[in-house]
Amino acid sequence: MQKNTTRILLGLILASAFILRIWGLGLDELIFDEGLYSFRSIGYLDYLESPYQTTPVQWFTNGERQRTILSESEGLPWWLNLSFHDHPPLLFLIQHLFFSIFGDSLFAARLPSALFGLASVYLIYLIGRKLFDEKMGLISAFIFAVSFAHASVSRLAMMEGLLFFFILANIYYFLKFLGSASSPQAIKRDWWKFGLTFGLAILTKYIAVFLLPVYLTIWILKSKDRPSSKHILGAAGIALIIFSPVIVYNILSYKTFGHFDLQLAYILKQKTPWPVNEFGGKTQEPFSDIWGNLTTIFSLPFLIVAVVGLGFLFWKNDRRKKFLPMILLFLSATLLLTQTGAAIRFVSLYIISFVFFAAVPFVLLWNKKPKLAFILFTIFAAHEIFFTAERIFINPPDYGVVKLDKYLESVLGNGRSEIVPQHPNPYLNAVIQKHAASIPITLEPTGLIYDDNLATNPMLWLFARREYYHAIPIMTASKFQESLKNNPAMFKNVTLYFAKAEPAAPVNPIRQTDYAKQVEQFLISQNQKPVMLITGSENMPAFRVYKFSLK
Repeated sequence: MQKNTTRILLGLILASAFILRIWGLGLDELIFDEGLYSFRSIGYLDYLESPYQTTPVQWFTNGERQRTILSESEGLPWWLNLSFHDHPPLLFLIQHLFFSIFGDSLFAARLPSALFGLASVYLIYLIGRKLFDEKMGLISAFIFAVSFAHASVSRLAMMEGLLFFFILANIYYFLKFLGSASSPQAIKRDWWKFGLTFGLAILTKYIAVFLLPVYLTIWILKSKDRPSSKHILGAAGIALIIFSPVIVYNILSYKTFGHFDLQLAYILKQKTPWPVNEFGGKTQEPFSDIWGNLTTIFSLPFLIVAVVGLGFLFWKNDRRKKFLPMILLFLSATLLLTQTGAAIRFVSLYIISFVFFAAVPFVLLWNKKPKLAFILFTIFAAHEIFFTAERIFINPPDYGVVKLDKYLESVLGNGRSEIVPQHPNPYLNAVIQKHAASIPITLEPTGLIYDDNLATNPMLWLFARREYYHAIPIMTASKFQESLKNNPAMFKNVTLYFAKAEPAAPVNPIRQTDYAKQVEQFLISQNQKPVMLITGSENMPAFRVYKFSLK
């Protein structure tokens, strides 16, 4: 294939990937754990506004644990900035940088995933070319570019967008590292990149360790011209240096609290302050649910073609050897899922190996019957594009969260209220006061009240974000009732917005209360009517918003 043709085709593939990942990026509904990550990334603050999943910033405050670890005057220890209580820090650092540049919008929250996702398409091309040939690189890159499994991940403010990029980069440099054993110059060029990208992968998310069995197996099977132990250990040393902040964090966490971070403590069954069984954290969908989640993110034709491709690889030994890394990757990911469960974020790992399996039949057919291959691939590509576009642009999820966010932006603007929130936790209060000092007062005394039943993910983005980073007072419906009873004067001449969750809204399935319903009944008794009814999918009510003030 001529270089100019390759460049044109690759440019078209990347353009398609760009459109599917960037178009309307800030308008998509807030789903999964986007709010949990983005809220913390804005201020690089490890806090979740939850009495169930508390964090060190709460533990270091008088009265919030059985014993006081530090007094308020001592401040928080330096090592808390090295990682987070439940995840490694890389996503939070990168998102924090993007928020610092573009402001705290959903577009800014998702932009890192979109850009790293776009770069991942190019890495698929490089890996396919390295494994087989130019056609494999282009076809697998196109399938990857238009696949819903990866396009959707690239549109979420979650770890998987970055994780897939670093995994793919690490696989690419592993293949280069492996193939350069007979060339001292090439080894010098590649060994450290292999270690660097692996370190960055696990600094994004721990599950990147599923790559290790793949690499170890290939290194054992490659008896000739394999990299020396010296270079393997050197790469491992670089990975450890990259990952060292998390190591230091966990050592000092164990020394201080008697346990590691949430992920490691859960694996090691350590005693922690997180009542896992009560708040439902770490309860994953079982491996038996894998088929339902596979068909959620992969079309049936995609899965059939991938299975056919895997069959072709086992049929011919020479092909099996060339694609051994992808076969082992598939097996290692499956083993991982038997332990973690088959939640969609884990099942999406299959896209890396599946995309090459799906490309195999088309590449082999193209070499024998190019016209037939072109027709079949065109039909397959058209189906995949529609499958992806239908789920992203035509019939996306809608819970009313982004609509409520836009409404609050329209009424609150970029300024803050005359009333600045005060937090009983001195460290969290310092965060509020710091941001309040840089925001102009553009609002009369204003506050927000939200439904206690609202799920944590939207609550953090819609309300907690506005309290900590925009200095807008917020409270739950239950807190409002309590304050109205004990200190009604605090609400005098304050403009209040109350958002009650309706059936289409995302609510916490474990904890349900009637506080919001009681507040609504109180407002109705005061002749108040909703100023906004926000709807979700199929025009079902999602949020009912009241604006009122108490004289």
